[in-house]
Amino acid sequence: MQLSEQRIEKFRRNIELALNQEWPELSKVKQHVAALEPSLINLATDKKLQVIATVATDGGESRLVLDPIRMHIVRIADSSGSIFCEDFVPLSLNPEEIVRFFFRANETLQRFLNFLNLSWEDLLPSDAARSPNLLQMLRELMEWAALMRLAFGSKPKLLVRDGLLRSVLLPDAVFGAIQVRFKELTNQWGHLLVGISKRSQIVNYLSTGLALDERFHRNQPFYVQIPLELERATAPPRYTWGGGRAMGHLFLAKLDHGENVPLMPVDVAMWQTDRAEEAMILLAQDSKGSFPVRGYPQALIVADRHARIGGLEVELLERLVLGELVERDPTIARQAQEQMLLGKRLSQSFENGLAVGDF
Repeated sequence: MQLSEQRIEKFRRNIELALNQEWPELSKVKQHVAALEPSLINLATDKKLQVIATVATDGGESRLVLDPIRMHIVRIADSSGSIFCEDFVPLSLNPEEIVRFFFRANETLQRFLNFLNLSWEDLLPSDAARSPNLLQMLRELMEWAALMRLAFGSKPKLLVRDGLLRSVLLPDAVFGAIQVRFKELTNQWGHLLVGISKRSQIVNYLSTGLALDERFHRNQPFYVQIPLELERATAPPRYTWGGGRAMGHLFLAKLDHGENVPLMPVDVAMWQTDRAEEAMILLAQDSKGSFPVRGYPQALIVADRHARIGGLEVELLERLVLGELVERDPTIARQAQEQMLLGKRLSQSFENGLAVGDF
């Protein structure tokens, strides 16, 4: 589409009118940033708590498909290399059947819900709008369960969740029960509980103001607490953290020395904000020289590595499924294998830039 000078000039006028309305927002951001008080992280302080994290297999890696057979894999690992759960959920079931199947097949979930004084019915979506997110909810639930398992034991630890200490997927009663139990366990054993995300709406909102403030251009690690009213003002409506859906206070933290180290959103359990400095020291010590994401805790990087389902594992799982199909119906197994091989050849041909008929 060609753009005439007249249209370009019209665009310019419209942009100017819109910008006149939005420009005051920059002043607001600068005022918000000016009110923040960053604190340096003293890495010379000797802290002894073990830093341990849990991570779930990424949603894009968690499907095993041999049409028409489809399964969802729920795997949770921690940074010590322990696999907390590794379960398969059939995708042909409706939401209630999925929850019932997963509950009956998973003793770990049964014990977890019993510890929370809940039943499997408490996991059911409250409305149809939540049903499409059911598998993500189950994966998140098992992440919380894995992290809570690490909270048992007398040796204090820094427990790190992959994501902030909040949820839009878990039912209110479930999240509330998890919060109560974490508070009990951390108080009993002296653990610290934090959650870290690689992105946050608050970082996007404040980014220009932070870039204009020299206090946030330090080479040293630092952190700053975000007032709740500021966080609520910048959150999208769906993520307004009310109704008991958050158990942490939000901080922004630069967790390693040097330039171009991103600010990480960090939640510290709201009953432990008096230990925020201790948590930041431990996180910065664990993030020193981290790779591939600078200023990101090694515990999360290592846990993610253990949670990933690699190519060899996928092939092994496919062979196991095919073996089960052979036992049930050799003809169907043969057809499924042919379709699987055809799909791989198609995928490889597209990756190599070939036409469908060329392979």
